[in-house]
Amino acid sequence: MTPTILIATGIMNAGGTESLIMETLRHRSADVRYVMLIHYDGEAPKAGVFDDEIRNMGVPMYYIRSVGSLGIRGYINEFTRVMAHMSRADILHSHLNASGGVIAMAAKKCGIRYRICHCHADIHFTGSFLYRIKQEMQLKVLKWLIDRNATDMWACSDAAWRRLFMPWRKKVVVDNMIDATLYLPSEDRRAAAKHKFGLEDRMVIGAVGRVAPIKNYEIILRALPAVPDAVFICFGRFSPDNAYCRRLVELAASLDVSDRVVWAGNSNDIAGDIHCIDVFVMPSFTEGFGMAALEAQAAGIPSVLSSGIPSVVDLGLGLVKFINPGNTESWIGAIRDGLSMKAPGQDAILDAFRRKGFNSPEAVRGIENRYIEIIKQ
Repeated sequence: MTPTILIATGIMNAGGTESLIMETLRHRSADVRYVMLIHYDGEAPKAGVFDDEIRNMGVPMYYIRSVGSLGIRGYINEFTRVMAHMSRADILHSHLNASGGVIAMAAKKCGIRYRICHCHADIHFTGSFLYRIKQEMQLKVLKWLIDRNATDMWACSDAAWRRLFMPWRKKVVVDNMIDATLYLPSEDRRAAAKHKFGLEDRMVIGAVGRVAPIKNYEIILRALPAVPDAVFICFGRFSPDNAYCRRLVELAASLDVSDRVVWAGNSNDIAGDIHCIDVFVMPSFTEGFGMAALEAQAAGIPSVLSSGIPSVVDLGLGLVKFINPGNTESWIGAIRDGLSMKAPGQDAILDAFRRKGFNSPEAVRGIENRYIEIIKQ
């Protein structure tokens, strides 16, 4: 019998978690069937950048309002209603971090025997002291719900696993992955990407990731005046109405670098677009893994990463340098050093990905074997 895996996730826009899910679907085997349960806030779901591709694969997609929108009791009732319209799943695989305990509880009530909660973030809270205390208390409750309702706990790194799961449970770390062959560098790809964004004669500092406070993009804007010939481009969700996004726009203006900053929004072709970047930066205060760092190395791009990124993302290609997330002078120096680095060859890149287990054609098979092992328990 072919097992059915119910993938619980948010709107399928570009992001690390979404990229992992898409790689799983693109390289899935006939041994496993997938169904998507997509969570959304508000009154109606919004289209994700990957929705059409998922539909074209023939993967069923169902939508449900998020735990935060419905509350625990309302969510369980809605989950039960949605499950009545689909065939029974063998495994729930929640990719929604701390909300996974509520989702697992709903799945348990609906008779789904195996329930995986997957953590993709080394969860940290910012804000006032009282706000952080409140969030930590809520997280303790959600961790307890996971412990009571999940049968398996997976995470993208040791740090992410420790942050969300109880220490007495079995730890499973599932590394993120990409299809490295899609990113490999060439002069033609570099020229095409530069031309696409009108950056043919510019040195480009670039990032990939949603624009949010945890990403710490301020440090790059503050470094930009010291690299006068460079442009900073960021691929990731950017909302002009968001307070943090407005703050970054104001900061760029105060530093007189607005004309050298491009908020490009989500990319539908990051494997191609990333080649416009000469030095990749990831200044996040913390990341559960740092998927975009893999993408940059696959493209042969020198990468300056925050020390808040797990060191496991370094493929050993001589492309990565880790920097304190708050030291502007260190970022300036590392960016300048990166501009003079040369990309390794394609064979060396592919070999590093396969050796580390980050190449999705092989890694997806490992995930599917885990699913099958869970059912055979």
